[in-house]
Amino acid sequence: MESTAGRYWKTEQTKITLHPVDVEQPRLGGKVQASVLGFDVRTFSIVRKNYYGVYGEDFLTYGEYKKDAFPADDDETLLKIFEQEDDTVVDKHSFRFENNKILYSRDVNGEAKDTEVEHPISESELSPTIAQSWTETFFYGLGNKNM
Repeated sequence: MESTAGRYWKTEQTKITLHPVDVEQPRLGGKVQASVLGFDVRTFSIVRKNYYGVYGEDFLTYGEYKKDAFPADDDETLLKIFEQEDDTVVDKHSFRFENNKILYSRDVNGEAKDTEVEHPISESELSPTIAQSWTETFFYGLGNKNM
């Protein structure tokens, strides 16, 4: 379904909380809880989701699990995020840190999610962007924005 909005059917903001296995050495890894707050334009409703996953020194992976699988307390269910053939995880987000680069990918189970709205993303490099606030734009001038 194509519209004037294109693929922009939703907007979301994610807050990621890291729970290290060892508090004294947090870089060794631990659990991840990601809370998503968003707005769905199609249904004109607010969306709230919780994602769960794991992180290590050079990766961060979290995902949405099936409704009957609750991974917050079960480590065995939580680690199913790394199994490719298992359909327990319906939406998986992965960040990998390599050579001062951040690589991101998203895998979506097309049988459980609408791939027109929740589309998969092949692994790609993220680039930093520093945006100016509206007060900085007026203070420095609109002409400086293009320089």
